[in-house]
Amino acid sequence: MQTGLLYQFPGELKRLSVGLDIGIGIYAHQTIDQTFQFDNNTSAVLPVDYSSNAFNANIQARFNLLSDKHFIIPYINAKGGLYNFYSSIYIGDPDDADGCRALEQENIMNDKTMYWSAGGGLQINPTIFSKNKHTSRLMIDISANTIQGGEISYINTKHLMDAPATSDPDGKPLNVQFINASTQSIHEHKVAQVYTSPLKMLEFRVGITFMICDGQN
Repeated sequence: MQTGLLYQFPGELKRLSVGLDIGIGIYAHQTIDQTFQFDNNTSAVLPVDYSSNAFNANIQARFNLLSDKHFIIPYINAKGGLYNFYSSIYIGDPDDADGCRALEQENIMNDKTMYWSAGGGLQINPTIFSKNKHTSRLMIDISANTIQGGEISYINTKHLMDAPATSDPDGKPLNVQFINASTQSIHEHKVAQVYTSPLKMLEFRVGITFMICDGQN
């Protein structure tokens, strides 16, 4: 979900707007059963729930290539801000009360980076599709932007398998402490692989904009 505010300059600068854009959403969610091997040659299958989310905030500038009098207005824009990726991993309890369980059932991985974005789009007056065409405060907004930023660490849910039994040289293991209910011994098990790469995305958006007040001519 993305929302924001734009201020359109008056007079000769009316085609130029500046504003703030904020977004939040879930980009991956998956639950898999993982087999954990313990020191006493026993094993347990536990459900592990992965949820990955993203938050971004930016300031932006937009320039309309045509005046507001047109029913379709192409524009270009540039943005700069912060991208925050965070994942939660929830590990279920074993069926055996004397088995091993995670000391912390929910683990949070959090990383952020600054980014910039550039692209363009179209603002479309919806009355263009009707016989009675007129100016409208409500506009359909379609845009595409390229996003570039610094390095970010994340869990790739496409690569999730039985993590304790697999290893990927491109990733780093994410270990969680477990405790044996019978012996009270504490040990670690890998629950996921963490990958690090520069932030690079191509963003497509379709939404609506609403003019709160009429701009000055």
